[in-house]
Amino acid sequence: MIKLEREVEPQGMIDNKAQWQSDLQSAIANYGSYKKIPDKEKQKLISFYRNDAVRDGLIKSSFGKCAFCECIPSEGGNIEIEHFKPKSKYPELTFEWDNFLPSCRKCNGSKDSHDTGVEPIINPYDIDPKDAFYFNDIEIRASNSNLKKQAEKTIEVCGLNTVRLWKPRADILISLRIFSRSIEEATEELANADTDRKRDNRIKKLREAIDTIEMLTDSAEKYSSFCCDFLERSDAYLKAKQLVENA
Repeated sequence: MIKLEREVEPQGMIDNKAQWQSDLQSAIANYGSYKKIPDKEKQKLISFYRNDAVRDGLIKSSFGKCAFCECIPSEGGNIEIEHFKPKSKYPELTFEWDNFLPSCRKCNGSKDSHDTGVEPIINPYDIDPKDAFYFNDIEIRASNSNLKKQAEKTIEVCGLNTVRLWKPRADILISLRIFSRSIEEATEELANADTDRKRDNRIKKLREAIDTIEMLTDSAEKYSSFCCDFLERSDAYLKAKQLVENA
């Protein structure tokens, strides 16, 4: 999970959500509750937020990834419009832009109707996940901070420590280990350079190795938070980075 910034609310939502909400509230009053509205009628009343402008804005803000697990659509199912506070419990937020997140089908299904108003979880639009999580090998863990309870609940509710995420993290970890080994070898070669020309060439090689591994930490890359966490704790990477900066 990475920190996200919201796009501007689509004008169509701004112009029409008051009327859509009013129609929904009238149906709730008529039937006695949101849950009692007949499903066919309910779907017709709430369908307006499911439009391309909303979906495109959310997907752009999350770099095409799920806001919770950072998978891409081909791995976790289509990116869906998730209500952070579930509309079944907070129907008054059905059309509120700030209550939408882009979520993969797996995370959306796992989160289901969890009441985030009663048991909060991490919203990456509001809280920087770096302050809440860290990785131990391929498992995501809650940091020992004032966000620990929220982070633990997020891991549980969204299923962030399951086989479906362990496997891609393990695959990426192998790549990170290979790149780290390349950086270590380039660092050793640099230390053994006996001419300025050799040193310059090996600095270039080391810089290229660093650039390659850092590509995995780009926000647009899947599971970029996992990659960032690995590099921030990698002695080989940090040493090589310092060597290149001082060259």
